[in-house]
Formats: sequence, C-alpha cells, structure tokens
Amino acid sequence: MQKQDIQQATITLPYFNYEVPVVYLADGTAYLPVRALCRMLGLPAETHIPRWQKLVIWFNARKLPLQTARGQRMVWCLHMGALPFLCACFNWSLVSIERREQLRHANNAWLKEVAQAQRVLLDRYRSLRRDLFTFLDAYSDAETWLDQWALHLSATLDATSSRQFETLLSQGKTLISEATAHACKIVQEQTVAPIIGVVTLDAKGAVTEIETQPLFPVVPSEDREQLFASVRKLARWHQDTAAFIGNLERSQNGESE
Repeated sequence: MQKQDIQQATITLPYFNYEVPVVYLADGTAYLPVRALCRMLGLPAETHIPRWQKLVIWFNARKLPLQTARGQRMVWCLHMGALPFLCACFNWSLVSIERREQLRHANNAWLKEVAQAQRVLLDRYRSLRRDLFTFLDAYSDAETWLDQWALHLSATLDATSSRQFETLLSQGKTLISEATAHACKIVQEQTVAPIIGVVTLDAKGAVTEIETQPLFPVVPSEDREQLFASVRKLARWHQDTAAFIGNLERSQNGESE
C-alpha cells in the first residue's frame, strides 16, 4: 500500500473521552491502532494482542503505517466498527472503575444501535419479501395472457406491425422469465435461511413466542442487483409495448377517418 493512500488524524472516542490516532484508507475506511486502544483501557498489549489474534475479531485487522513521535511504524489496526466487539473480548475487572463504567454506558448504547439497525434490516427484508410475492403473483400467468393478447390483436395487424408485435412478445416472455427466475431464487433462499423465535418472559418465568424472524435479514447485494436489473429491463419493455400499442391505435384511427 502506497503512502499517499493513507491519511492519519486524531479523534476523541465517544463514551471514553480519550484521544486516539485514526488511520484512514483511500476509500475513507477508518482503522484504530490496537496498542492505542490498549493504552486507553489500561491493558497490556503484549498479553492481549496475541489472544485477540486468535479470535474472529482479528479477521479484518491490518498492519498500517502510523506516524509516531519516534517515526513511522507499521502497527496492528482494527476497523473502527470492531471496537464494540473488542470491548467484549476481555475481562472488564482488569480495567479501572471509571473505564468499567464507561464500558457499561458504551455497551448499552451499542446494543441499542445494533437493535435499531436490526429493525431497519428486518423492515427492508419484509418489504422486499412482500414485493417479491406481489411480483410473482402478477406474472404467474404471463405466458397465458401474452398468448391471449397476441390472439386478440393478430387479426388487426398488418404484416409489418405483426412482425414488430411478435418481436415484442418474444422479448417480453424472455424478460419475464428472467425476472421471475431471480425473484424465485431469492424467495427459495429465504425459505431455507435460519430463523429465530422472538419470545416474551412474564413475571412468573413463562415464555411466550410472539413471532419468528430470519437470523440474518439480508438479501445478498448480488441477488438484489440482478433482480433490479431484470425489473428495469421489464419496465422498459412495458414502455416500448405501450408505445407500440399507442402508435397502432393512432394509425388505425387515422385509417378509419
């Protein structure tokens, strides 16, 4: 990684009121030096970093250049978004009472943010799921109504218009098939995705399940993009078909006058 790809600054971490250096990649992604976090928490880096390197949290850790009073050094850094998870990877009794209280406040705030993000993801997931079923229902008999439409109009078309219409119908059937295939794929993947039960616990300890929801309410971006691209093509086909019918009606009205 070239030097010009890296920018360094200093920020004050929320909840801890402590300044740490931050390293920004060219795309704006922020990384925090792990040793600086250890100093903030009062934890010995030599003891904890080797332990953390064995955990999933270290998967996206990177060695990045950091300018210090002694010159530039390559240091281990964690994505800024990993800070809440890092704070769950050590015994809080090892830090000062003040830091422990700050950790408690920070953890409560992070849990609320995670819950809110989960609700947003779940709402989007459910909305997309409803739209998928509406779309599939709307085009469930597409082949039949396109053939009926062709039969109805064929007697009113001249040779040129008939060829244009046949091309439009063929394109429509292909586009509908592609779009519904993408929609079906997403729906089928949702049916096999793991789900969790949401329960309530009353004062007597009785558990009542109130709903179920997907463990990971996310549709892969590649699947979404393929679906949206197919739907955009289908929408353009509808526009082209409407324009064809409009031109046909105007032509026929002109002939009848």
